[in-house]
Amino acid sequence: MELLSHLKTVVLIIRNLSFIRNNEHHLIKSLKLIEIITSLFVDLIDQEVTLNCLDILTNVAKHIVLSDLAFGAELVDALLILIGQI
Repeated sequence: MELLSHLKTVVLIIRNLSFIRNNEHHLIKSLKLIEIITSLFVDLIDQEVTLNCLDILTNVAKHIVLSDLAFGAELVDALLILIGQI
């Protein structure tokens, strides 16, 4: 439970950083970070983590090339699942 709490905190920090335009370039330069955020979003392990990852992905999406991601197809599938839940 403590690990999930730390994960939520870290994802929230990255989410908040992603709202600042000047940080976009630095965040997107780390393909590993984007892959981790994508993986967390795709796994749908926790609603708060999923929504914060969605915010991050929304803020940097214009820089993402799906074919460059390890989970590009899964990201699209997870987005479609979320759309179906609305």
